[in-house]
Amino acid sequence: MLAARYASIRHISSSASLLHRSVAIREGNIYRSFATTDTNTNEAEQFHHAQSFVKHRFEPPDLECADPDQPRWKSKAKVISAEDFENRPRAGFGDEFDSLYDARVVVSWLDEKMAKSIYGEYCTLMEGMQKSEAVTSHEYVVHVIAQKYNIRAARVAAVVALQHEEEQIRAKGEVELFDDVQAYVDKKAKEHIKAAYEHYEEVAPGVFTEQPYTDLKDFSSKMTPVDDVHDIDTLYKKTQEKELIKAQEAMDKRMYTVDVDEDKKATSMSSKCKTLVDNANNNIEKFGDRYNKRWKYVAHIIDSKEEKRALATLRQGKKSKTKPNTIVSEGDLVRPGTLAEEKQVAWGRWKLRNNSVEYTLRDTKRAWVDKVSKGKHEGWGKINSNS
Repeated sequence: MLAARYASIRHISSSASLLHRSVAIREGNIYRSFATTDTNTNEAEQFHHAQSFVKHRFEPPDLECADPDQPRWKSKAKVISAEDFENRPRAGFGDEFDSLYDARVVVSWLDEKMAKSIYGEYCTLMEGMQKSEAVTSHEYVVHVIAQKYNIRAARVAAVVALQHEEEQIRAKGEVELFDDVQAYVDKKAKEHIKAAYEHYEEVAPGVFTEQPYTDLKDFSSKMTPVDDVHDIDTLYKKTQEKELIKAQEAMDKRMYTVDVDEDKKATSMSSKCKTLVDNANNNIEKFGDRYNKRWKYVAHIIDSKEEKRALATLRQGKKSKTKPNTIVSEGDLVRPGTLAEEKQVAWGRWKLRNNSVEYTLRDTKRAWVDKVSKGKHEGWGKINSNS
């Protein structure tokens, strides 16, 4: 059966074409910076980010697209525009679209060759970034690869996580992976796509591309009177230029999660919580042997006044910054909890953060951190490249 190969069936999806991009490699360094062919060289040289390891400037999505993770439409497959699709007649004599163009659908296939290429570039970027910057970020690397292939960062994360698991399966040798079955599936999927586009007499995308976006931004229905002396086309063009600059600035200011050893990285505490911890450690005789040294005790320190202030700030529509204030008592020492310990409790701040890339790569990221900080080379990367 086709399902005999572990995780062999990959989704047929729709979207934009693989944009050819130049790869700039610094001499004596394997850390790559993928630069798009349409990026201005002077702008790239002048680009500076708050995080020193960010060398690549990302492009924002199309202005009318509401999804920030949606890549720009750059496929050779033609589809109806998003505006025309949104304004299409809702009533008609048929219940189907006449073509893939009218349906705003692009059918493509992410084959094994592309998946291997993505994983190989991921490994190269991570190792090069560690050598050149001494710091890594899975989130940043995934976005770099996503822009090169013009696909979603979440999809790149899923491919990397799947390839990581397959490499571990090959290393252990406990389960057989049927690569010949995967090759057969890839071949038949491409034949099906080719036949579908030939039937509609349309141009196939040729490579895996993301589904064209249909979720448009909500525009105000407010009417603004404009004098006849103004050139409407020029005003519209200037407005688009301003929106593009604003979107680019938002992309340039985006901060990326840095990879850290969660067993060693302590959580933040408020000043009052820190004072409480210091008093507990400085008055061991007063409090005595408080706990059984066999166990580890975790507590969440709550300041009711800070909670009320944070709630009032949220009601005003403003962001509220609060400290996790997770403390751990182990033996005779009271200390701030680590990120790994915080993830094991119900009030953990990480559970409120919606980051699909970090969640998808949690096992892969853990294996990478163990390799860098603990020297466990066998748990990450290609099995023939581990040392």
